[in-house]
Amino acid sequence: MSVNVRLLGIAVFFNLLGRGAFMASSALYFTKFAGVTPGQLGLGLAIAGAAGLVSGVPFGHLADRRGQRDVAAVLLILSSLAGVFFLVVDGFVQFTAVAVVFTFIERGAYAARQAVLATLTAGEDATLARAQIRTIGNMGVAIGSGIAGLAIWVGTEPAYMGVIGFNAASYLICGLTLFALPRIAVVPVQPGVARLPVLRDRRYTAATLVNMIMVIHFAMLDIGFPLWIVHHTDAPNWMAAALILFNTVGCVLFQVSASRRIGSLESARRSWRLAGFLFLGTCILTGLTGGLSAVGASVLLLVAAGLHLYGEIIQSAAGWVISFDLAPPEQNGQYQGLFTTGFAFSQMVAPFVISTLVIENGTVGWICLGATFALAGVAMTPVLRIADGAPSATPQQKETARS
Repeated sequence: MSVNVRLLGIAVFFNLLGRGAFMASSALYFTKFAGVTPGQLGLGLAIAGAAGLVSGVPFGHLADRRGQRDVAAVLLILSSLAGVFFLVVDGFVQFTAVAVVFTFIERGAYAARQAVLATLTAGEDATLARAQIRTIGNMGVAIGSGIAGLAIWVGTEPAYMGVIGFNAASYLICGLTLFALPRIAVVPVQPGVARLPVLRDRRYTAATLVNMIMVIHFAMLDIGFPLWIVHHTDAPNWMAAALILFNTVGCVLFQVSASRRIGSLESARRSWRLAGFLFLGTCILTGLTGGLSAVGASVLLLVAAGLHLYGEIIQSAAGWVISFDLAPPEQNGQYQGLFTTGFAFSQMVAPFVISTLVIENGTVGWICLGATFALAGVAMTPVLRIADGAPSATPQQKETARS
């Protein structure tokens, strides 16, 4: 593992350590101690999510023009400052205002950080390096969830506030760690070149849209499985937590080894298609658990979770190759900004898709969702063959962008 990959791993670990703790406990804090009702919480988060959708591309473009490392680090530090204000939230208006500011900056920071990741891990072992960083990040999420569990167990306002402060500190540590990375040279804008060429890149935009559909699968784990288990199966309720733990441990153990075979656009295309059919299998098996005994439903859910785990691992690796290799190295920021915006939009609508369109329609809903994933898996092939998209960056081009 190179020094750059190790430093990026440390930065991501601390960032997701705090974020994992915050995401697992913040809803309880805001609804119990900050004067926000559950309905207001959902509305406020939706408004903040919409604000985050418009920050990725402009902040990514800023990173390209002012230095990816420096912009990412500064935005992470500003995210830390914005996160502190969650401690003084009292009521819906204050919560929404803080959430909008925090999400707007944080999504921009994520786009810039992805650009840093794309530039500094470019080369022969790029997919392996990104798999190592994702594995380290998953460890951070797992430990952070454990920290949140302690705060929930204690149940006091100071315990929850400690988690919020810990999350803010995690963004600060991540930002400061990025300053230890090599400074990435700014590529000057060529005369006559469009200001935001990513918005005119049909191939990259289409890949972003296909990815936006595919990554709805993440919501199956923390929303789809729990709701289905509790309301439609005889499986014990603790199976929901067990499946999340199974996924987290599996990603930590197998992400690196499974990603070694995915290093080119061709291998990414094949893996993406396979992931779509694996998610189809996950949905079909999950939908069939409704009429089974507790043991039968639990076993089938575990098999479905196994298919989802492998699909998630190879889809993530394929997504890195597609999002990074289709982006010109001198414009990594704005390109990653668009790709992460698609992901953010997907995560904003996924809870509605899963809880309303899928769960309420039972087995038929699961089959329709699975068919959508399979179609998204197949659709990436013609997308990658669009002739007038941005050409894949060569390792030599990426090396030039780093120097």
